[in-house]
Amino acid sequence: MDPAATASEPFHPAGAARSTRFALIATAIDKGGAMVLLLAIARLLGAEGFGRYGAIMSLVALAQVAAECGQEPVLVRVLAQRDVQVGGGIVAGALAMRLVFTAITAALLVGLGLAAFPALGRAPLVAAALGIVGSSGMALRAVFRFWQRLEWLCVTALATVTAFAGGLALAAAAGGGTGGAVGAWAAGQIAASAAALVLAGRRIAVAPRWRGDVVARLAGSGWALALNAFLLTVTLRVGQLIVLRVEGPVAVGYLTAGGRLAEAFALLPESVMLMLLPVLARYEATDREAQRRVSVRAVRCLAFLALPVIVMLAIAAPALLALLYGPAYAAGAPALQVSAWLALLAASGTVFTNLLIARASERFLLALNAGASVVTLALSLVLVPRLGFVGAAVATLAASVAAQVALLVLPRTRADVAACLRPLVRPVALAVGLVLAGIAAPGSRLAVGAAAAGLFVAVLIATRTIDRDDWDLLRRVLIARD
Repeated sequence: MDPAATASEPFHPAGAARSTRFALIATAIDKGGAMVLLLAIARLLGAEGFGRYGAIMSLVALAQVAAECGQEPVLVRVLAQRDVQVGGGIVAGALAMRLVFTAITAALLVGLGLAAFPALGRAPLVAAALGIVGSSGMALRAVFRFWQRLEWLCVTALATVTAFAGGLALAAAAGGGTGGAVGAWAAGQIAASAAALVLAGRRIAVAPRWRGDVVARLAGSGWALALNAFLLTVTLRVGQLIVLRVEGPVAVGYLTAGGRLAEAFALLPESVMLMLLPVLARYEATDREAQRRVSVRAVRCLAFLALPVIVMLAIAAPALLALLYGPAYAAGAPALQVSAWLALLAASGTVFTNLLIARASERFLLALNAGASVVTLALSLVLVPRLGFVGAAVATLAASVAAQVALLVLPRTRADVAACLRPLVRPVALAVGLVLAGIAAPGSRLAVGAAAAGLFVAVLIATRTIDRDDWDLLRRVLIARD
């Protein structure tokens, strides 16, 4: 066995920069490719079929976070803090755990989906269940992250997108409808798992083997994270399911079009955290002040990248939806104008969540996310009947804001969160002002949106809000060598 597979690997800044680059590339391939395919699905199925697809993917998201059971961040933390050796059987146990849990949640998805949303159909739900079970091999993501071999995530992402695209082309040729589109997604999940198993198998044994001690350790620490992730997914997805019940699949199609486009621009934090969580976990044991500095810089840089995109999306929403999805989807513009601001909350919220994970504060996160889910559900039930699918977008944004306000107020997190959010006050105010002015301004929505986003960046540079340290950090991330 490769000695590197059983030894804790030190953190190097150049290696971190390399890992960040590969994390960005993997996210671009995986999520960017998925977004392109989503646009194709929207045009292929029309608003009604696309609405059914969006609702099924909302159920899939809930099932996947339940099956994952908080395993990945816990395993990253355990390995980063040098508690176990990678090759000591923990990987085999983690794979077996994921396989069993995905089988259980897949069965529940089919049963509950048919009972609560019979209009979705049996075939699409069964295809979704197969994709969930087929994704089990991606339990190896945690090991790739620990090894800082994030280029392997690029390979699995490429496998996902290639198989998804091929399956979608076959489904379109056969007239497979919603079931064919979900089946194509499932093919992508199976291909990603196969690629992950092949890559990891070069260094360690990857045959699943049930181990009660591994399951107890991972699930014992991960259950709170799993429930946190489930509640967060409820906050983001429950509105679509309520809209399906109240207004039908066409409205879900409009909501999905706007919501997924906004989410596509909120993916940068996810890729950065692939590298940053192990760093935060190491600093937890050695240097809390350095941990805070890293968190502040991460929030600041991610927010400055997100805000010009938000300005563009909020101003040009109708034109962008018509251009990307087709003219019929321009009706979803109000949802996109609201949901665009989730990109900013993702920038800060992802860092806060991973900071608390590094501090083993999963139960604190649980209470926070439970409150956000309750707020989302309550507001959705009130607002959707009155505002339609836009009400669901408003409910999600309001709950996300409330969760971060709670972090700012509560003594346990006040100092760290205030330090992270303080540099954002003026840039956010500037972005809001530009959005309001841009919406009222005459002219092409795309041109006005692009001009407003450019002006936002120019003001940040002119006022030195973006300073030399920011440019140096960006340069190191993009071009640093090992």
